[in-house]
Amino acid sequence: MNSRPLVIDTDGGIDDAAALFFAATSEFVDLAGVTVVGGNVSIDVATRSVCTVLEAAGRTDVRVAIGEHTPAGPVPALRPADFIHGLDGLGNTGRSPQASWTIEPDATALIHDVCAERPGEVSLVTLGPLTNVAIALRSQPKLAALVDRLVVMGGTIAVQGNALPAAEANIAHDPIAASEVVIAAWRQPPLLVGLDVTHQATFTASEVALLAEERTAAASFLHEPLDFYRRSAGTFCAPGEFPCHDLLATMAAVLPLVDGPVLPLAVQTAPGPAWGATVADRRVPFFERAGAGSVQSTVSEFARWQIGLDVDVDAFRRAVRSMFGDDQR
Repeated sequence: MNSRPLVIDTDGGIDDAAALFFAATSEFVDLAGVTVVGGNVSIDVATRSVCTVLEAAGRTDVRVAIGEHTPAGPVPALRPADFIHGLDGLGNTGRSPQASWTIEPDATALIHDVCAERPGEVSLVTLGPLTNVAIALRSQPKLAALVDRLVVMGGTIAVQGNALPAAEANIAHDPIAASEVVIAAWRQPPLLVGLDVTHQATFTASEVALLAEERTAAASFLHEPLDFYRRSAGTFCAPGEFPCHDLLATMAAVLPLVDGPVLPLAVQTAPGPAWGATVADRRVPFFERAGAGSVQSTVSEFARWQIGLDVDVDAFRRAVRSMFGDDQR
């Protein structure tokens, strides 16, 4: 399998670190750049975390650019995520990069330049609020046509939210930006990797035990942060299990792990009980089966997305164990 060029947009949390380590070292990924957005932690802390991870992965060659530290529009009040990610985004491990990094000042420019250099080849994977991508689209509306595939870790369709009753954290951190990204003119329907699948494809005691053996550089680096993360991250999962949202989304950009129907998708941008909710029109398959006479009203803010509702849990766990040194794929 040929490697796929990726640009990753991240907000510097612990599951982001796992995703970034995978992307930086996987034979399936050509990591073309990383952009940083505020979300899990402040943008300065997130940038430091990104550089720390890339350095540990031996990838000081990867371009890193700093992006937006404030949302594109009004947002609900959310509890800081330090109880999940720590104050440093790495589980309060106090790590920092040792090399001298040149951080590019414009995430928008990095995203656009990389995609313009290789039009129709680069996948854009977002692991945080969609602010950087929305701002990039505002300044470069043709960006959506340059990206091969957009993969978004965010949202929830059939299960409860985590940051709010109906909203997942990345979307709730900037609903306006998410809505703008949803309705952009992408080359093909983007893939939404939300809580519907990340709460199924979890780490179990087997992955945790292997992680603790620190057989690989990834396991050695991630052992302590993930030990911190798993204390609170598994609230909505089966007992003893926890998700690694961003790792699944990044793996799904290059491996056939997540599937689901292509449906109209929208984001609730107005304050209220459903602020930040991602709404898929799940009526569509029924309308198609029943015929045109059964079609009901809809609104204009929807766009066609592939909604991740099915996930190959065993394949995900095999990929995780391979990353941590288990050669039985």
